[in-house]
Amino acid sequence: MSRENIAYGGQAVIGGVLIQSPKGWSLAVRDQNNQIHSYFEQRTPLTQRDGIWKLPFLRGIAALVDSLFVGYKGISLSDTLYYGEEEEETLFSKIITSILLVVILGIFIVGPRLIIDLLEFSQIFKGFAEGVLRGVIVVIYIYLVGRTKDAQELFEYHGAEHMTIASFETEESLDLKNVKKYPKEHIRCGTAFIFLIVFVSLLTLPFIPTLNIFFTLITRLLHVFVVAMIAYEILKFNFKNSDSIIAKIFSTPGIWTQKITTKNPSNEQIEVAIMSMANCIKHSEDTDQFDELLSTSKEVLNG
Repeated sequence: MSRENIAYGGQAVIGGVLIQSPKGWSLAVRDQNNQIHSYFEQRTPLTQRDGIWKLPFLRGIAALVDSLFVGYKGISLSDTLYYGEEEEETLFSKIITSILLVVILGIFIVGPRLIIDLLEFSQIFKGFAEGVLRGVIVVIYIYLVGRTKDAQELFEYHGAEHMTIASFETEESLDLKNVKKYPKEHIRCGTAFIFLIVFVSLLTLPFIPTLNIFFTLITRLLHVFVVAMIAYEILKFNFKNSDSIIAKIFSTPGIWTQKITTKNPSNEQIEVAIMSMANCIKHSEDTDQFDELLSTSKEVLNG
């Protein structure tokens, strides 16, 4: 299979898989009537555009913004495709959602520090403990949420996404037999970011003073961008030097975390992941190789 040197990534969505390339992103969702819907939207990520967002460290912020933007849009569309109808969101519901988001972020960002401040220790130790506590909260949250039925299905699609990308990267044909040979964990999974958040927080939080709750909120919000900048550079190093000892040290905890965030998918879920991958390749590499495969899906909202 002749392929361009294009890096693909992705994520699980409601009832399906989102695959992204430097030229756009695709979505495949199996609805409740067992029909597969596919979608592609042309979009160049900020990290691929000319300008300051390609510079080291700043590209970490751009990657975070890209991930949030495409992820939110993909999940919203997958929800509509899966359930078959789109409910108009009222102004009241938007306000309530925004308030809840602010409260949750406030608890996660400020909460660990307020708890740590109850201890009589040095500033450096408190910063270190705050970073550890944040990581523990995130892992416990993912574990508890992962026990629900909907999250289990999401984690299965997450595994299908990894297996499909791995099959493509090793130049295997995109079919069920080949995809099933690969593990559900992947070294380039964004889940590794959880470990890096803890690691970078351990290095930086001890040097951020705490004066009052308002100052703590502002500094912790800004700290998110600092973490994104540093963590992204570590991730890029890991991707380019995956065989090095340093990369293995940083990537191994991420692989362990994926034991929670991925599950073994069914054949039907792998089929959806293959459909999304094929659709993204078709539009990103200007090929008609997957026309026959994609003809079995129902195209929607062509971008």
